[in-house]
Amino acid sequence: MTGETILDRLPDGVVLIGPDRTVSQINRAAERLTGWSRDEALGRPYGEVLRLRHTAGFLVHERADPFTVAPRLATGSPEREYMLTCRDGTERWVAVRTAYGWKEGTLDEVVATIRDIGRRHRREMSAYDLIATLAHDLRSPLTSVKGFTSTLRRNWQKFNDKQKQDMLETIDWDADRMNRLLKDLLDFSRLEAGRLELKRQLVDLSALATQVVDRIAKTNGGTHSLKTDFPQGFPEVSADLGKVEQVLVNLVENAVKHGDPGVVVVSGEAGSARVTVRVSDSGPGIDRHHVPYVFTKFYRRGTGQRHAGTGLGLYICKGIIEAHGGQISIEHTDPSGTVFAFTLPLEEM
Repeated sequence: MTGETILDRLPDGVVLIGPDRTVSQINRAAERLTGWSRDEALGRPYGEVLRLRHTAGFLVHERADPFTVAPRLATGSPEREYMLTCRDGTERWVAVRTAYGWKEGTLDEVVATIRDIGRRHRREMSAYDLIATLAHDLRSPLTSVKGFTSTLRRNWQKFNDKQKQDMLETIDWDADRMNRLLKDLLDFSRLEAGRLELKRQLVDLSALATQVVDRIAKTNGGTHSLKTDFPQGFPEVSADLGKVEQVLVNLVENAVKHGDPGVVVVSGEAGSARVTVRVSDSGPGIDRHHVPYVFTKFYRRGTGQRHAGTGLGLYICKGIIEAHGGQISIEHTDPSGTVFAFTLPLEEM
């Protein structure tokens, strides 16, 4: 084996893959995990060294090759769990995260980091817990829809037009809530399989943010003042309209749900290469010990009915933004409030 490199000091395995899909570098931790020595691995097709099997049964390098399926200018993929077949034929569970290096719009290098999860491998949430949570979250809006429709059907003549309009708007909103829960499940499964698809078009983020804020303002009971703050001439971006709207709805609803009564602001800032959208609330902030886990799947902020949810929303937001080639983060959080921010690249369609 050749001399130590800086990668050898990392506790996780690292495998660098070149544009010809062969291994260009491997550190000592990856040697131990895969069973391939550096001399054996270099220049070998990465599918032989990283023989990863998805939980759906397919080999990752055959069905989800990043050089084929990676969204244009995406920074990488979220951490996923696979079964790794080692050189001697033994198998172990590993968590894999990838980062992409682009050159003139072409994917030029993939960096895969590998972490052994062995006996600690587990599904963060059992199928039973997920089904129970979804049943609970669907029951609330379904009960509302059933109650209002039954009331209207039996007592239509007793209500004036304004009352009917208010009840129909509530029914419409609760139907949307159920639809979003089911959509979250579908997006979660696509993210886990690395098959999230984007339908890009030019998106006016300022107008979209205004629509989202206006819609949520009608249902928050007047506890929050919702505003937008985008400069004139804010540039359009090439993005999937529905998925960016999904991110905005999730962030604004979280701000209303978890923030103290006050002002929620959606703002925009344009740079030379990308735009930044921020959603700020009025507190109480996120515990600093929780911050690293906010964008992981099944994370729930708080407990009780006020904070009910599947815990998939922010994980899906992260996957959507990264699929667009952007990033999402918590810029600020303390008792005065929290600021979530995401970026999207400026590029021609």
